[in-house]
Amino acid sequence: MKRFYPFLLPGLLAVVFAACAPAVPVAKDTVVTMSYVGKTTDGNVFDSTAGRAPLTVVIGEGNIIPGLEKGLMGMRAGDKKTIDVAAADAYGPRRDNLVFDVPKSSFPPDLQLKAGLEVVSQTPQGPLPARIVEIDKDTVKVDFNHPLAGKDLIFDVQVLDVRKATPDEISGKVQPAPPQAKTPKSN
Repeated sequence: MKRFYPFLLPGLLAVVFAACAPAVPVAKDTVVTMSYVGKTTDGNVFDSTAGRAPLTVVIGEGNIIPGLEKGLMGMRAGDKKTIDVAAADAYGPRRDNLVFDVPKSSFPPDLQLKAGLEVVSQTPQGPLPARIVEIDKDTVKVDFNHPLAGKDLIFDVQVLDVRKATPDEISGKVQPAPPQAKTPKSN
């Protein structure tokens, strides 16, 4: 005679329902884990998760550029997509008013000044990165635009996991944790 264990039924039903439940789509207040390659329209890769951990973010909290966030909406775990992002929805337009001529004397005397050098300016709001564009006899032209300002971008993304965010993740009290790796059961 076979035995029936009714106390196992709720746990078994939970497993069955979890397996059959529809995947959560990317929406505001979800945590998304994704791999991606970010490129400029001329094909230059500026960022990628290749060789490192996937990116895990809360959607709707301004953690990624707006155009990428919009492009992810509705995707589900396992989906792949190429997302085109206009400059206005990425790092904004390039602004000439963010390029300044700074006296050479403002830089440390031992700093080897050259075009393309990344520098950091200390401001009352905190450190602000910039690039040296040009060097003259007495001045250094410094550009405070983001290096990708004014550029349309392309992201090849794969959504690896989507789940509802916890209240602490939404409030920023805790960073969203990536999904736990599933370990195969040994017999």
